[in-house]
Amino acid sequence: MASGTVPPLSLESLQINRASPVPIYHQIMDGLTRQIRSGELSPGQLLPSETELSRSLGISPMTARQAMNGLVSQGLIRRQRGVGSFVLPRRMDHPLERMVGFTEDMHARGLQPTSHILCVAQANPPKEVLDRLPFDADATMLQIRRVRLANDQPVGVHDAYLLGVSFTRADLERVGSLYALLAEEGIQLADCEETIDAVSADKELAGLLGVPIGAPLLRAMRYSWRDDGEFVEYVVALYRADLYQYRIRLTRT
Repeated sequence: MASGTVPPLSLESLQINRASPVPIYHQIMDGLTRQIRSGELSPGQLLPSETELSRSLGISPMTARQAMNGLVSQGLIRRQRGVGSFVLPRRMDHPLERMVGFTEDMHARGLQPTSHILCVAQANPPKEVLDRLPFDADATMLQIRRVRLANDQPVGVHDAYLLGVSFTRADLERVGSLYALLAEEGIQLADCEETIDAVSADKELAGLLGVPIGAPLLRAMRYSWRDDGEFVEYVVALYRADLYQYRIRLTRT
């Protein structure tokens, strides 16, 4: 079914048990969630309106609105004013147990990673690097800024600062993966420290990622060292929060 068309409403999946202690809106959420998870409702599909849902299922518009609000809060659908509600692509789950580059991560998911290179130039280290590491004020690092795409869809913007290398745009276009390019130079990253927070998309980032201004983004700031303890890289990676999430496994011993 083409993106943007209204999928048929599966009454079997959305059957309501009015005698159940489970609230009706939650039963509707569960039914639509199953259709989304199974792929019956695919990313980009336009869902029935709240009015259509209430009429088809014999429920109040308020109950239908509660169900749709729940799907929005779970990151399964998005609303577009004047158009309707669309199924969102499933988020890519990024585990934090090991150090993985974007290209390696996308290949492991069966997705095709590509990049749109915005900048390859010598630049002064960012303030946060100068505050943490013993650099001279006039030191320079190689700045590489790229839009990262998975199957041609913008996923994030990476702003990397590297010490002691002089890669060119042609080098990046030839290899694609920055970590693979470092490996060609005999530089093996062995350790990193990553901090994650949430920010909003400004006008530039919104344009690069295809999201509204103010859309939520995940920001990951990574310092990386080689196996001999030498600092190599500082990266600020900004990801679309509707497409990407981080996961960490904790144990209590």
